[in-house]
Amino acid sequence: MFKTKLLILGILSSLLPSIVSAQYGDSGKKLVVNGYLVNMQSVSISKIPFELPDSLDYIKQDDNHMYITDIYFQNRLNLFWYASDKLTISAQMRNRLMVGDQVRLDFSNQLRDGFEKNGNLFNPSWNIAVGNSYILNMAFDRIYAEYSTGNLDLTVGKQRINWGKTFAFNPNDMFNTYSYFDFDYEEKPGTDAVRAMYYTGATSSIEFAANIDSAKQVSAALKWNANIWNYDFQFIGGTLKGEDLALGFGWSGYVKNSSWRGELAWYQPFENFADTSGVIMLSTGMDYSIGSKWTVQGEVMVAKLPEGKDIVFFDAYAPPQSVKDLATSPFQLLGSVMFQATPLSTFSLASIWYPHPDIKGIFLGPTWTYSVADNFSASLYWQYFHGNFPNSLTGEVSTQDVNSGFLRLKYSF
Repeated sequence: MFKTKLLILGILSSLLPSIVSAQYGDSGKKLVVNGYLVNMQSVSISKIPFELPDSLDYIKQDDNHMYITDIYFQNRLNLFWYASDKLTISAQMRNRLMVGDQVRLDFSNQLRDGFEKNGNLFNPSWNIAVGNSYILNMAFDRIYAEYSTGNLDLTVGKQRINWGKTFAFNPNDMFNTYSYFDFDYEEKPGTDAVRAMYYTGATSSIEFAANIDSAKQVSAALKWNANIWNYDFQFIGGTLKGEDLALGFGWSGYVKNSSWRGELAWYQPFENFADTSGVIMLSTGMDYSIGSKWTVQGEVMVAKLPEGKDIVFFDAYAPPQSVKDLATSPFQLLGSVMFQATPLSTFSLASIWYPHPDIKGIFLGPTWTYSVADNFSASLYWQYFHGNFPNSLTGEVSTQDVNSGFLRLKYSF
């Protein structure tokens, strides 16, 4: 049975290993298929947080650290059918195979469930093979139809709705939350939604979006976009999961030669509307290019969090369950620099500071990317976390250092 599933996945993944484009008569209908293959190998080094079974003795080291190694394969296929000059239909699938120690350490099946469940009502995702050390998953994360006529654009189905303005912290992005540290998911998660945009002018529009999650909770909002004083502004009003009032504001423009962006959002439960259980988040950032090779960037987010909220460093790394969980602490500061060494080689370094006394955390992430060919690239990533982490079993908090390194190879077709 397992071999049959692997064969089916292999056939699906290799049916169209290059861009396919076909014209049908004079109507101009067009079918395009593209995608990529990724192989990534990783190692993670951290203190042993709990007693490991004898079967995992090989990951223990004499210095009381464990070395976790994994191999990860990903195949993405994107299909676009341009049925007419007004209608586009798309289906996009993501096939993943993970082999290694993270699966062996997944005693609570949290990793396995995370592969298969994404919080959407319509969830075409299947773990087609699961073993002691591997997970093979096939999922469609985009299935939608887009219709455009005149000033109206209408999209229905599983799609990405991006209302964020800033680079890393997006409190306006109420429909699609994601983890900043998940660099391997380039497309970012989709959601089951309806989205309509009507252009009221050359630089203004009104947009409505609504989605439904696996708990059948509905989020809906209206966004007005306008260009005023050479700045792009957005104003948002709606409801989050049918439980919170959602209000947002965002902007982007230039201050002399620097790009400046920002977002402000308020999420307040309808119940006990006058209490302090709401969340207010403000993020703003600037980036500046120095010549043709250097780019520097800074971004800060401040937040007013509900009283009694636990401040846990692990929440910074884990994908947020809701946009209200985006702020790990009341203050976090990001800085990054990118250097284009050659037309084919890029170096970057990002850092985030979490000064809250319950965390006292810092993240450092150097990256090197090299374009081997037009459709083939190699990348090295390193992620370093230092701060107060809770023990996954006892809940006891202690200062830890976690290092993770990744070698990523990508072939696009």
